[in-house]
Amino acid sequence: MFRSWGLTKQFASVFFILITLPTILFASLIYYQTTKIFKQQAEENTIELLEKNEESLKAVIRGIESMSSYMIYDEDFRTFFQTPEDKMAAPEYKKAEDGIRGYFTFQITSQNYIDSILLRAKDGHELRFGNPVTGNEEVLNRSAEDLEGGIYWSDAYQMSSDWDGEKKIVSLTRVINSMNHINQSIGMVRIRLDEKDLYQSYSAGTSANQGDYFLMSENGEVVLDSEESKVGQPFPSSKIVNLVVDNNQASTTYHTDNTTYLVVKKKIEGTRWYSVAIVDKGEVVQELYNVRSLIVAMILLLAILGIIAFIGFYFSNIKRIIELTNQTEQLETGDFSVNVHVNSKDEIGELGSRFNRMVKTIQRHIDTEYKLKIRQKESELKSLQNQMDPHFLYNTLDMIRWTARLENAMETGQLIERLSKIFRLNLTKGKTWVRLEDELDYLRNYLELQKSRLGDRLHFSIFCEAGIEEAFILNQLLQPIVENSILHGFKDLDRKGVIQIKCYQTDQLVWIDVIDNGHGVKGQGKTSGSGFALKNLQERMDIAFGEGFGIENVAYDKGAWIRVKLPLQLETEMKIIDKEQGENNDS
Repeated sequence: MFRSWGLTKQFASVFFILITLPTILFASLIYYQTTKIFKQQAEENTIELLEKNEESLKAVIRGIESMSSYMIYDEDFRTFFQTPEDKMAAPEYKKAEDGIRGYFTFQITSQNYIDSILLRAKDGHELRFGNPVTGNEEVLNRSAEDLEGGIYWSDAYQMSSDWDGEKKIVSLTRVINSMNHINQSIGMVRIRLDEKDLYQSYSAGTSANQGDYFLMSENGEVVLDSEESKVGQPFPSSKIVNLVVDNNQASTTYHTDNTTYLVVKKKIEGTRWYSVAIVDKGEVVQELYNVRSLIVAMILLLAILGIIAFIGFYFSNIKRIIELTNQTEQLETGDFSVNVHVNSKDEIGELGSRFNRMVKTIQRHIDTEYKLKIRQKESELKSLQNQMDPHFLYNTLDMIRWTARLENAMETGQLIERLSKIFRLNLTKGKTWVRLEDELDYLRNYLELQKSRLGDRLHFSIFCEAGIEEAFILNQLLQPIVENSILHGFKDLDRKGVIQIKCYQTDQLVWIDVIDNGHGVKGQGKTSGSGFALKNLQERMDIAFGEGFGIENVAYDKGAWIRVKLPLQLETEMKIIDKEQGENNDS
C-alpha cells in the first residue's frame, strides 16, 4: 500500500514520523531548559549594560562639570561675575552677556537633559537660561559654599516650572573663584538637569526584562528611576540600602522568601551617587548540566533517525531516480534499447513508464521519418549530380573565354571570365565561412556583370578598411542584399543607380554597409529582411552568431542603407570552429 502512495505522501509520512514528531517533542524539552539559561545570560547582559550605563552617566557628569570649569577661565564669564551692577550698561558687559547667552543656548539645545542654568554674581545680579523654575535651593548654596569652589551634586528635588508645572531636578552647584585669588569668590553657577531626560540618557538601551536600574544617593534616597514616584524618596527596602551604601562588594546576592536577586552597584566618581541594578537571579545554575545532557541526547537520536530515514528514502525513491538517470544517459549516446524497470505506481514509477513509451516513440519516428528523409535527400543529390558536372561547366566556360579572345571579342571574353570566376569561387566555397576579401571579389565580379547589362544606369564602389580583409564571414552574405538593391531599389528609377559597399571595424565587430540611392526600405532597426532572401540571411546569422548581430535598416532619406553586424573572426578563431565542426561531422 505504501508503494501505491504518491511521492509527496511517502516523503511527508516518513519525515513526520521519524524526524518532525521527535523534533517537536525534544525541542519542547530543550525550550524549557534553555529558558533558564537565557535568564542567566540576561543577568550577565544586565551587569554588562549597567557598566555601559554608568559610563554614559559619567560622560554626562564630566560634560556638565567641564561647563562649570570653563566659566572660571573664560573672559566673558569673568566679565559678568566681576562687573558691578551699576556698570552693567557698559559695552564690554553687553558683549560678554551676548557671548554667554550664545554659549548656553548651544549647550541647552544640544543636550536635552539640561533644564536650566543660573549665574549669580557676588553683588547679586543674575542671568537665567532655559526653563523658568522656582523653588527653595538655599541648602544647595550653603553646601556649595562649604566646598569653596568644589563641585556639589544634589539629590533629586522638586521645583515649580512656568512651562511644565511641578518637576524633579538634579543640579550641579559650584562657587566660581577668581583666577588671580583662588580663595576669593566672584559668583556662583547652578546647572539644573531634568530628572526624566537624564534617566533616559543614563539607561539608554535598557529594557524592562533586564532588571531594575536606578540611581541611589548615600543617604538611601532614589535620585533617578524609571518610576517618577520613587524619585526623591527613600528606597523602600532598607536591606538593599545597606547592601548598596555599607557593603564594599560590587555585587551581592539578596534573598526573599521565594526569589533570589543579584544586586550590583557602581559608585559614580565625584558624586554621592551609586548606580544600582537588581536582577532576579533564580535557580538556573543547577540546570545547566541537565540542558547539556538533553542537547547531546537529542542530537544523537536525531542523527540516528535521520540515517534511518535517509536509507529508507534512498532505496524506495532515490535509487529508482538514479536508475532512470542512467538510462537517460544511455539514450543520449543513441542506445534505444534502454528500458526502466517499473515496480510501483507513484510519481517515479509513472515517470519510468512514460520514459519507456517515449523511447519507443522516438525509435519509431527515426525508422519511419528520419531514415526515409535521408534516403530521399541522397536520391535528390545523386539526381542533381547526374544533371551537370560543375567542373565540366567551369572548364567549358574557360574554353569559350579563350575562343572569344582569339576572335578579338574582348568584351565578351571579359564577361565570360567574370562569370567563370563566379563559378570558380562557388566551387571553392564548400565551407560555410569565407574570407571577406574573397566575398568582396565575388561581389565585384557579380556587379561588373550587372553593369554590363545595365550600362550607365549602374555605378558601384567597394571600400574595405585595411586589416580586416582576412576576417571570416558567412558565405554569400552580401550578394542577396546587392541583388535586392538592383531588382527592387532601382526598378523604374529615373536616375543612375549607385551602390556603395563599405567594410570597417568597430571595436570587435565588422560592420558592412550596403547603401544605394534607390526607392528605399521602410522601417528602421533590426529586420528579418524584405523578401525571402533577406529573411534567409537573418536566420543564418541568428543561428551562427545569436542575438546582437544581424541585418539593420539604417534611417536614410536618399535610398536604402542596410547594415550587417557580425563578430570579428580571424584565422585563429576559425581554426577552432573548423575543428569543432570536423569533430561533429566525424561523430
